[in-house]
Parts: sequence; structure tokens; C-alpha cells
Amino acid sequence: MEVAMLTIQRTMKILDNVSDLPTLPTVYTKVSKLVENPNSTVAQVAKVIEADQAITAKVLRLVNSSFFGFSRKISTVNQAIILLGFNTIRNTVLSVSMFNSFRLNKNGMLNLSEFWRHSIGCGLISGLLEVRLNADLREEAFAAGILHDIGKLVLDRYFPNEFIAALKHAQTEQCQLREAEKVVIGVSHDEVGEYLAERWRLPHKLVEAIALHHLPSNFRSSPKLVSIVHIANIFVQEMQIGQSGDCKVPEIDPFALEELGVDEDTINGWYVQIQEEIKENQDLFEIIS
Repeated sequence: MEVAMLTIQRTMKILDNVSDLPTLPTVYTKVSKLVENPNSTVAQVAKVIEADQAITAKVLRLVNSSFFGFSRKISTVNQAIILLGFNTIRNTVLSVSMFNSFRLNKNGMLNLSEFWRHSIGCGLISGLLEVRLNADLREEAFAAGILHDIGKLVLDRYFPNEFIAALKHAQTEQCQLREAEKVVIGVSHDEVGEYLAERWRLPHKLVEAIALHHLPSNFRSSPKLVSIVHIANIFVQEMQIGQSGDCKVPEIDPFALEELGVDEDTINGWYVQIQEEIKENQDLFEIIS
């Protein structure tokens, strides 16, 4: 299949003119503005979230999952905000609203259900790694893991022929999908994901994690978060949770281990532990539905 080579500049120009490029859900935008206002109240934030019944249901399902581990059921958004805080509830809304931001592309290759399982798995593992590291990134880790591969959704939807060719190249050459994208298309999903995240004006830490989850040593300001998502993405592939198009599991970048202050024996031990913890958190995957 012949495909035209793209550059990130040409890709951005094309996407700038796409009329139906997914936008951030209104509920997230409103919540984000309230969170940034020091005079906002719990009641105001809760009112915005509760205006969207689907988002409310997903937020409460996530908050009541094993991941957060509350001993009692959280039945209202007010309770969730009080327990989690404004920043965590904002990232929770962002995470659960993503599933409705993209619609299945009939001409594409990605299975959305499997893609989101991979993404949730990466978010979950990012959170479980953060707990072990005590890196003060709890509120960002889950959201960054969820969002790390959004560039693949853009390529699959708006450049289906090019993306299919890259998937086939990765499988034939047994190379990383990112490498195949650069060879076949000219841009990679992490570059496209960064473009979309910046267009959405997501927090800088999340933009950086999306852009550099394959290249943590290229960090700008958040090396720990980028390294956490980098390792989580490798773990979720090794555990075969969902599928996002990759056919070869990458090696952990030594920089990530050094940045997080762990050695290979420690990370291998955590892998075994987290694999068991995933089984205890199966309810988390229900937020896709």
C-alpha cells in the first residue's frame, strides 16, 4: 500500500482543518475552570459533574473501585470530591470522559474495547507504581496512563491507510510500532498525541507523559511521571491486558529505573505483585461500558 509521508508540521496542518477532531468534554472544561478558581466550592464542582449523568455514573464507579480502596461506599459526587480533592476529581473526570470522545472508525484497525482495556491497565499500573514510589503524583499517574496512547486513535481515525501500513510494517519487521510509524508515515503516535493534548490545553505534566512515554530520558520537567508511565506501558503489554497495536514489547529504558531509584530486581518483584493486584482491580475495567 502506497502512503504519503507526513511530517509533524504537515500532520498538524491537516488536523487543524479537521472539523470533527475530538474536543474535551464540556464537563471537564467546566470542572477544570472551577478547580483553578480558589473561591470555588465542593457544591459548585459537584453540580457541574452531576449535570452529566453518564460521567457521574463512571466517576462513582471508579471511585468505588478497588483502586481507591475506600472502606465504605461513596454514593455522591460531593463525598467523592471531599475524599479525593479537587485535582484528583478533575483528573478522574478527564479519565472517564475520554471513552466517549472517540468513536469507532470503521476504516481503522484498532479495536476500541481492547484499546481502552490497554489504556485503563496502563493507568491502573501507573497508579500502583506511584503508590510504591510515593512520588506525590497520585492525581496525575492514573490519568497519564489512560491518555498515553491517544495519538494512535487520531492516526487510526484520520490517517487510516497510513496507520494500517505502519501496523503491517511493525508486524512484518517485528519492530516497535512507534518506529514503524516514523518509517512508514513520518510521524509517531506520541508526537500526534502531544499535538492533541496541547490543543486540549491539558496540564503540562500530562502532555509530557503522552509525548515522552517511549523516551523518558528526553524529559522536560516531569521525569518521574514520564518514567512511571513508560514502565507501566511495558508492564501492561507484558501482561497482555488489552491491545493498542503494538506487537513487540519494548525494553525498559535504564534512565527510568535510575530516575525512580529502583533496580531490575525491585522492578521485577513489583511486576509479580502488580500482576496479582490487577486481578483484584477487575472492577476498574467496567468503566469502559
